[in-house]
Amino acid sequence: MKQLFFSSLIIFAFSTKISAQEKTCLVSLEAINGVYTGDCDKGKANGKGKSIGTDQYDGEFKDGYPDGKGTYTWKDGHYFIGNYKKGKKEGKGDMYYEGAGGADSVVTGFWKKDKYIGEYEKQYVVIAYSGRVNKVECSLTDKKGQDIFITIHRKSGGGAVQTGSTATPVVNDVQHVSGTFYTRSNQVMTNSSMTRIQQVVFPFRAIFTFSNGESAEILFNEKGNYDVYVDLQ
Repeated sequence: MKQLFFSSLIIFAFSTKISAQEKTCLVSLEAINGVYTGDCDKGKANGKGKSIGTDQYDGEFKDGYPDGKGTYTWKDGHYFIGNYKKGKKEGKGDMYYEGAGGADSVVTGFWKKDKYIGEYEKQYVVIAYSGRVNKVECSLTDKKGQDIFITIHRKSGGGAVQTGSTATPVVNDVQHVSGTFYTRSNQVMTNSSMTRIQQVVFPFRAIFTFSNGESAEILFNEKGNYDVYVDLQ
Protein backbone atom coordinates (compact mmCIF):
# COMPACT_ATOMS: atom_id res chain seq x y z
CA MET A 1 0.00 0.00 0.00
CA LYS A 2 2.85 2.36 0.91
CA GLN A 3 4.64 1.51 -2.36
CA LEU A 4 1.47 2.29 -4.31
CA PHE A 5 1.20 5.64 -2.53
CA PHE A 6 4.76 6.65 -3.42
CA SER A 7 4.28 5.51 -7.05
CA SER A 8 1.16 7.66 -7.32
CA LEU A 9 3.05 10.58 -5.81
CA ILE A 10 5.86 10.26 -8.37
CA ILE A 11 3.35 10.09 -11.27
CA PHE A 12 1.54 13.15 -9.93
CA ALA A 13 4.79 15.11 -9.58
CA PHE A 14 5.87 14.14 -13.11
CA SER A 15 2.50 15.14 -14.54
CA THR A 16 2.63 18.44 -12.68
CA LYS A 17 6.12 19.10 -14.11
CA ILE A 18 4.94 18.45 -17.69
CA SER A 19 1.91 20.65 -17.15
CA ALA A 20 4.12 23.42 -15.80
CA GLN A 21 6.39 23.12 -18.85
CA GLU A 22 3.42 23.43 -21.21
CA LYS A 23 2.20 26.55 -19.44
CA THR A 24 5.57 28.29 -19.23
CA CYS A 25 6.85 27.47 -22.75
CA LEU A 26 5.60 30.45 -24.74
CA VAL A 27 4.25 30.13 -28.28
CA SER A 28 4.05 33.66 -29.69
CA LEU A 29 1.72 33.01 -32.62
CA GLU A 30 -1.80 33.46 -31.23
CA ALA A 31 -3.59 31.14 -33.68
CA ILE A 32 -1.56 28.11 -32.56
CA ASN A 33 -1.14 29.06 -28.91
CA GLY A 34 -2.75 26.43 -26.71
CA VAL A 35 -1.14 23.08 -25.91
CA TYR A 36 2.58 22.89 -26.72
CA THR A 37 4.80 19.83 -26.57
CA GLY A 38 8.43 19.89 -27.59
CA ASP A 39 11.74 21.62 -27.03
CA CYS A 40 11.79 24.68 -24.82
CA ASP A 41 14.51 27.21 -23.97
CA LYS A 42 14.29 30.27 -21.72
CA GLY A 43 10.53 29.90 -21.47
CA LYS A 44 9.92 29.90 -25.22
CA ALA A 45 9.36 27.22 -27.85
CA ASN A 46 12.78 26.57 -29.37
CA GLY A 47 13.72 23.57 -31.49
CA LYS A 48 11.26 20.93 -32.63
CA GLY A 49 7.75 20.95 -31.27
CA LYS A 50 4.02 20.89 -31.86
CA SER A 51 1.50 23.50 -30.80
CA ILE A 52 -2.28 23.17 -31.04
CA GLY A 53 -4.63 26.11 -30.76
CA THR A 54 -7.31 27.24 -33.21
CA ASP A 55 -4.81 26.12 -35.87
CA GLN A 56 -1.86 23.82 -35.32
CA TYR A 57 1.81 23.71 -36.28
CA ASP A 58 4.29 20.84 -36.15
CA GLY A 59 7.91 21.65 -36.90
CA GLU A 60 10.79 23.90 -35.96
CA PHE A 61 10.46 26.86 -33.58
CA LYS A 62 12.67 29.80 -32.66
CA ASP A 63 11.94 32.24 -29.83
CA GLY A 64 8.31 31.10 -29.71
CA TYR A 65 7.61 31.41 -33.45
CA PRO A 66 7.46 28.82 -36.23
CA ASP A 67 10.90 29.19 -37.76
CA GLY A 68 12.41 26.65 -40.14
CA LYS A 69 10.69 23.72 -41.79
CA GLY A 70 7.26 22.67 -40.60
CA THR A 71 3.62 21.87 -41.33
CA TYR A 72 0.91 24.40 -40.52
CA THR A 73 -2.72 23.22 -40.57
CA TRP A 74 -5.63 25.66 -40.50
CA LYS A 75 -8.90 24.89 -38.73
CA ASP A 76 -10.68 24.37 -42.08
CA GLY A 77 -8.24 21.56 -42.95
CA HIS A 78 -6.01 23.11 -45.60
CA TYR A 79 -2.31 22.99 -44.78
CA PHE A 80 1.12 24.26 -45.77
CA ILE A 81 4.38 22.31 -45.78
CA GLY A 82 7.46 24.45 -46.13
CA ASN A 83 9.69 27.04 -44.53
CA TYR A 84 8.84 29.69 -41.97
CA LYS A 85 10.64 32.72 -40.60
CA LYS A 86 9.38 34.32 -37.41
CA GLY A 87 5.89 32.90 -37.88
CA LYS A 88 5.52 33.75 -41.57
CA LYS A 89 5.85 31.62 -44.68
CA GLU A 90 9.26 32.32 -46.21
CA GLY A 91 10.89 30.43 -49.05
CA LYS A 92 9.83 27.29 -50.82
CA GLY A 93 6.68 25.41 -49.87
CA ASP A 94 3.50 23.60 -50.89
CA MET A 95 -0.01 24.77 -50.01
CA TYR A 96 -2.66 22.03 -50.02
CA TYR A 97 -6.38 22.73 -50.43
CA GLU A 98 -9.13 20.13 -50.47
CA GLY A 99 -10.83 20.19 -53.86
CA ALA A 100 -14.55 19.90 -54.52
CA GLY A 101 -14.20 16.23 -55.44
CA GLY A 102 -12.15 15.43 -52.34
CA ALA A 103 -8.76 15.46 -54.09
CA ASP A 104 -6.10 17.88 -52.92
CA SER A 105 -5.28 20.95 -54.99
CA VAL A 106 -1.63 21.98 -54.56
CA VAL A 107 0.01 25.38 -55.02
CA THR A 108 3.81 24.98 -55.23
CA GLY A 109 6.25 27.85 -55.24
CA PHE A 110 7.85 30.52 -53.11
CA TRP A 111 6.58 32.78 -50.36
CA LYS A 112 8.01 36.03 -48.99
CA LYS A 113 6.74 37.54 -45.74
CA ASP A 114 3.67 35.26 -45.85
CA LYS A 115 2.75 36.23 -49.44
CA TYR A 116 2.94 33.94 -52.47
CA ILE A 117 5.37 35.41 -55.01
CA GLY A 118 5.14 32.74 -57.69
CA GLU A 119 6.38 29.42 -58.94
CA TYR A 120 9.96 30.73 -59.00
CA GLU A 121 11.92 32.49 -56.30
CA LYS A 122 13.21 35.04 -58.82
CA GLN A 123 11.43 36.27 -61.95
CA TYR A 124 14.78 36.55 -63.73
CA VAL A 125 18.49 35.93 -63.09
CA VAL A 126 21.38 37.72 -64.78
CA ILE A 127 23.77 34.77 -64.98
CA ALA A 128 26.86 36.35 -66.56
CA TYR A 129 28.12 39.08 -68.86
CA SER A 130 31.41 39.82 -70.58
CA GLY A 131 34.14 42.22 -69.55
CA ARG A 132 33.12 45.40 -71.37
CA VAL A 133 29.55 45.29 -70.08
CA ASN A 134 29.17 47.68 -67.14
CA LYS A 135 25.80 46.41 -65.93
CA VAL A 136 22.65 44.54 -66.94
CA GLU A 137 19.31 45.50 -65.38
CA CYS A 138 15.99 43.68 -65.86
CA SER A 139 12.38 44.36 -64.90
CA LEU A 140 9.11 42.51 -65.46
CA THR A 141 6.69 45.08 -66.87
CA ASP A 142 3.60 43.06 -67.85
CA LYS A 143 2.78 39.54 -66.70
CA LYS A 144 0.39 39.02 -69.62
CA GLY A 145 3.01 39.61 -72.32
CA GLN A 146 5.57 37.39 -74.04
CA ASP A 147 8.18 39.85 -75.36
CA ILE A 148 11.66 40.89 -74.21
CA PHE A 149 12.91 44.41 -75.02
CA ILE A 150 16.71 44.81 -74.82
CA THR A 151 18.08 48.35 -74.85
CA ILE A 152 21.84 48.72 -75.33
CA HIS A 153 23.49 51.99 -74.38
CA ARG A 154 27.14 52.89 -74.92
CA LYS A 155 29.17 55.92 -73.89
CA SER A 156 32.72 57.02 -74.66
CA GLY A 157 35.39 57.02 -71.98
CA GLY A 158 34.92 60.71 -71.37
CA GLY A 159 31.17 60.38 -70.97
CA ALA A 160 30.17 61.81 -74.36
CA VAL A 161 27.65 59.80 -76.32
CA GLN A 162 29.09 58.14 -79.41
CA THR A 163 27.08 57.86 -82.59
CA GLY A 164 27.30 55.77 -85.73
CA SER A 165 26.60 52.12 -86.37
CA THR A 166 29.97 50.96 -85.00
CA ALA A 167 29.37 52.80 -81.73
CA THR A 168 25.82 51.54 -81.21
CA PRO A 169 25.86 47.74 -80.89
CA VAL A 170 22.75 45.66 -81.41
CA VAL A 171 21.81 42.11 -80.48
CA ASN A 172 22.91 40.10 -83.49
CA ASP A 173 22.58 36.59 -82.09
CA VAL A 174 20.36 34.86 -79.53
CA GLN A 175 21.52 31.40 -78.47
CA HIS A 176 18.67 29.96 -76.42
CA VAL A 177 19.62 27.36 -73.82
CA SER A 178 16.02 26.70 -72.77
CA GLY A 179 12.71 27.94 -74.13
CA THR A 180 12.33 29.49 -77.57
CA PHE A 181 11.07 32.59 -79.42
CA TYR A 182 9.41 33.42 -82.71
CA THR A 183 11.22 36.45 -84.12
CA ARG A 184 13.74 39.22 -83.38
CA SER A 185 13.93 42.81 -84.66
CA ASN A 186 16.43 45.64 -84.11
CA GLN A 187 15.99 49.39 -84.00
CA VAL A 188 19.05 51.69 -83.92
CA MET A 189 18.70 55.15 -82.36
CA THR A 190 21.12 58.04 -81.83
CA ASN A 191 22.77 56.85 -78.65
CA SER A 192 21.29 53.38 -78.16
CA SER A 193 19.64 50.42 -79.83
CA MET A 194 16.62 48.31 -78.95
CA THR A 195 16.03 44.68 -79.81
CA ARG A 196 12.57 43.16 -79.48
CA ILE A 197 12.36 39.41 -79.03
CA GLN A 198 8.77 38.32 -79.64
CA GLN A 199 6.52 35.45 -78.59
CA VAL A 200 8.95 33.98 -76.09
CA VAL A 201 8.20 30.61 -74.51
CA PHE A 202 9.19 30.65 -70.83
CA PRO A 203 11.22 29.70 -68.89
CA PHE A 204 13.66 31.25 -71.34
CA ARG A 205 17.43 31.18 -70.89
CA ALA A 206 19.66 32.65 -73.58
CA ILE A 207 23.08 34.07 -74.39
CA PHE A 208 22.64 37.42 -76.13
CA THR A 209 25.64 38.33 -78.31
CA PHE A 210 26.06 41.97 -79.37
CA SER A 211 27.52 43.21 -82.63
CA ASN A 212 30.66 44.45 -80.85
CA GLY A 213 31.46 40.95 -79.57
CA GLU A 214 30.23 41.43 -76.00
CA SER A 215 27.51 39.20 -74.53
CA ALA A 216 25.15 38.61 -71.60
CA GLU A 217 23.41 35.47 -70.38
CA ILE A 218 20.01 35.86 -68.71
CA LEU A 219 17.38 33.45 -67.40
CA PHE A 220 13.74 34.61 -67.50
CA ASN A 221 11.66 32.29 -65.31
CA GLU A 222 8.22 33.83 -65.34
CA LYS A 223 6.03 34.61 -68.36
CA GLY A 224 5.63 38.28 -69.23
CA ASN A 225 7.09 41.35 -70.93
CA TYR A 226 10.59 42.29 -69.78
CA ASP A 227 12.71 45.41 -70.17
CA VAL A 228 16.45 44.73 -70.22
CA TYR A 229 18.95 47.58 -70.00
CA VAL A 230 22.57 46.92 -70.99
CA ASP A 231 25.21 49.55 -70.29
CA LEU A 232 28.44 49.13 -72.30
CA GLN A 233 31.83 50.75 -71.90
